[in-house]
Order: sequence, then C-alpha cells, then structure tokens
Amino acid sequence: MRSLGSHILFAAALAVASPVFAKDTTIIELRGGDGARSVGIISSNEEAEASGPAAITVGDDGTIYILDQNNGRVLAVDAERSQAEPEILPLPENAAPEDLAVVHNELYLWSDGVVPLERSTDADGRSQTLRAVDGGGDADDYTRSVFASMGSVSPGPLNSIIDEIGRSTSRPEARPPVIQYVPSRGLGDIVAEVSAAANDRAEILLRRSSSEENFLSLQLTSEGRIGTVELLDIDTTGRPYALVELVPADRPERTGMLVVRFTPNGMMDRVYDLPIEPGTVFSRRFVAIGPRGDVLYLRSQESRAQVLRLDGREPGRKLAVIRPTKQPTAGKQGKTPKVAIVPKSRSDVIERAIGFETLNWLVTSTAYGRDPGPGCVNMNRLRRPIYLIGKRGQTVKGVPYCWGCKTPLEKFIGGVEKGQTAGNVCTKSAPQSNILGVDCSGFVSDAWGLKMHVTTRAIPGITKRLSDPWSMRPGDALNKPGSHVLLFMRFTADKKVEVMEASPNACKGRVCRNTYSLGSLLMRGYQPVRFKGLDG
Repeated sequence: MRSLGSHILFAAALAVASPVFAKDTTIIELRGGDGARSVGIISSNEEAEASGPAAITVGDDGTIYILDQNNGRVLAVDAERSQAEPEILPLPENAAPEDLAVVHNELYLWSDGVVPLERSTDADGRSQTLRAVDGGGDADDYTRSVFASMGSVSPGPLNSIIDEIGRSTSRPEARPPVIQYVPSRGLGDIVAEVSAAANDRAEILLRRSSSEENFLSLQLTSEGRIGTVELLDIDTTGRPYALVELVPADRPERTGMLVVRFTPNGMMDRVYDLPIEPGTVFSRRFVAIGPRGDVLYLRSQESRAQVLRLDGREPGRKLAVIRPTKQPTAGKQGKTPKVAIVPKSRSDVIERAIGFETLNWLVTSTAYGRDPGPGCVNMNRLRRPIYLIGKRGQTVKGVPYCWGCKTPLEKFIGGVEKGQTAGNVCTKSAPQSNILGVDCSGFVSDAWGLKMHVTTRAIPGITKRLSDPWSMRPGDALNKPGSHVLLFMRFTADKKVEVMEASPNACKGRVCRNTYSLGSLLMRGYQPVRFKGLDG
C-alpha cells in the first residue's frame, strides 16, 4: 500500500474548572449536496434518521479525511489550507463503508470488516481514486482496535446474549480490564489497559508494545458514572488523549462525552466537551486527534457538516459535564395504540430478533426486481437495499429494510415464494404495501410479539422509561420518538451497547447488530425504555 504521507508511573485526577464555554473554531464548512465542498446528507423523515458523513480521521501530515459515503467518496482536506477545494477520492465501486480510519499512516475502511485502501490513478492520468487492496489479509491488533474504539466491530456470539438473560441484570459492574492497541504518533505502538475499580474511577495503564512494564498511569475520577474510556492517541509532543463518556445512573440528562488531554508525565491539563446534541446527525467516527494535538470534531446537521477545532477548558478536581446538553423536546407523542399485550419472556424476544438477523434466503428474480431498479424520489439512492445489489440468484443473510413495513418472520419466505419484491429504502416516499421487510419500529414491534405496527412515537405508550440507562436488559430498547428505535441486546466489555436494528444506512438496508457509545445515543435524544409485556 502507498503511505498517506526512564519509566514514570504517575497518577493524576481528572477535574473541571468553572463553567466557561469553550470557543471552538469552524475550520471546514460543507453544505449538503454532491459538489466539491459538499457532503451527501439524507434528511430525516418520520421513523427514519438523517444520514450524513460517517467519519473523520487525520493522516500523519495533518490531512483531514472525511468519509462522504452517501456520495461514494472520501474528501481529503489540507489542514493548512482548509478553505481550499478538497481533493475528491472516489471509493471502490459498490463499497458500503461505515467507518474510515488512518492506521500507521495507511487508510482503511470498515465495511463488515477491515478493508485496506490505496490510491490509484484513473485512466486520464490525473485524477486519483481509492481501491481496495487485493489480498489485504487479516488486520492486525492495532487496526482492529482503532475501529473498535468507535464501535466498528464484528458482533459477539449470539449464545452469550441468551446467557445474559438468566442473570439478574446485564449492568456492566465488575468487568475485567480492557486491552486497547493504539498506534500513537508520538510514542509508536502503545498497549493500553483500561480498568474501572468503581463507577466513578478508571485507570489507563500504558506500556510500549515491546515491553511488559507500564511507564505511565492515567487516573480518571468523576462526579458521575464513567462509561466507555478510549485512549485515542499520543501526539508528537508526547501528550496522551482519552475519550471519556459520563453517563450518571441517577441523572442521564447530564450525560456527556469528553476528550481529556494529559501532559507527557500524566497530569491532566485540558478537557474538551464534545457538542453532541439531539439535532446532530449520527457519525460513527466523530472525533479525531491531529499530529500536533488539535482535537477535531465532525458535527453534521441536516443542512450542513462542519469540522470544529475544539478549544477546551482548564481542569479542576473531578471530571463532570459543564456544557449543558440540549434536551430533546417531547414533540407530539403518538396516540397510545390499543395493543393486546401478552407477556413475553426476554428469551422469546431475543430469539425472535435473532431470527430476523440470521435468516438465510434465496434472492429470486422477482424478489430482486428489475435492474438497476427504481430510484427513490428526492433521494440519491435506489429503492433496493445495498446489501442486495448484485445478489440476484444468491443466498443472503438478514431480513431487508422496508420503509413502513412489518412483515412477520414467518410470512417473509412465503412472500418471496409468491413473487413479492423484497426491500425498500425510499424513506422519502409513501410506504408500499406489496413489498417485504421491516422498518425499525416494525422490527421491534414484531420482536416484542405485537400483531400491529407500533411507531416510535407510539412506543412510549406501551413502555416505561428507565430512569437508569445502566439497568437495561436484553429485549429493552433505546427509542427516539419520531426517528428511530434500537433493540438492546447487551453491554459490551468496554461499556458500549450492542443493539439490533433495521436500518437503511447503518445496516446496509437489513436487520443487523451494531455497537454504539451509550453516551452518544443519550445525547442525541434516545430514551431507554422497557416494554410493559416483558417479564421483568
């Protein structure tokens, strides 16, 4: 691939200063569209989240890369000339990327696994494109760990989810230390061991890859519960940067995500509040550290995307959230449906959900439809889910996403055999009754055993809201009324949430499992809820 260009053991406590808001700087402004200084943004609709650029990452020379997956390309921006036209690097044909990262100064995609990229010159001899490297082989620990830091991981074994149901709670209390592999710019390959002795304290022990001896300890203490902790990088001056999530059990509205900068000897000297709000469009990799220590945040909204250089604030004694999170307005709640709520066991719910993800089915000619297929009104995409493109006559896994649909699992195969079309990701059009599949709330409704399709706005009427997000158990949900719903499966070892969802974007147009930061979901307006028909 072509390149993109004395031991100390010290403990330091995290803290905050007086609540003075940071003066962040917008260094890149991109409008919605497909032009040179644009990114593809698919606006939201009832029951469908907006989709914008999925990731930001930085090369060793400071070049900022933005994954503009809705336009099938990567934008490369010279950090020293951020107002100049970005270089446009088309992605490989039919790529379905979810994440992008620079590792050891090489560029990688995440698309159901790690895909190494390299630049190649087009036939015109001038323009550049990105192509997947043939025989890229298995990714090393450092590449996998970089992707895992933002939740881009292969889901864990399904049988362990069923095992979790038998426990009194899936709350992530006593967890073993988590090992992270960080290809830092300042100190080379670093192994970080993250452990939490208590809810409000965590420690990151650092050692070089060639040594078994720790050379630095970074201590985190907070005013609330610490969730996910990720060592992001060590800059060229030797300063470590950690992403820290605060999710208080008693005050989830005070959830926050921070980047904490330490001095080379382990003293915390700067805190950066990530401005995630309910109107923020989801990005998988929303923060990146530049070679000289710039903390860059990708903020996407439905009309534009920006890259901010965060200013940060001085430390104090304990880590806390001082930038008030804008709480989502309640909006118009849907009418509580008259649903016959038959008690369901959590095992029933999870096993039914697993059926939607693991179903193997043959894509017949009629299920596939004509090629290239009808386009979507007011959307730059085909009606056909991307995971089905080119799969006529082949066996695929997972029930397809279908806007406004709720096809029961038992009726899906029968519908295919009868000649019905499968899948519809045209979320800006009126739903069609003759197409097979499920949308987000249709999937959750079916997993809960409901005969009718209960929308995200109506879900609050058949659930109870959980005041403590950490009390979620398999079969509960994270619901954003009027937008999207995720079926909760479990907490991961590093305190993220594994969910199952039907999504036209995050799942390539099918039902799949994904892993997210709990804090980022809560800050964007998701509410942890429990279906009233569940057995505890």
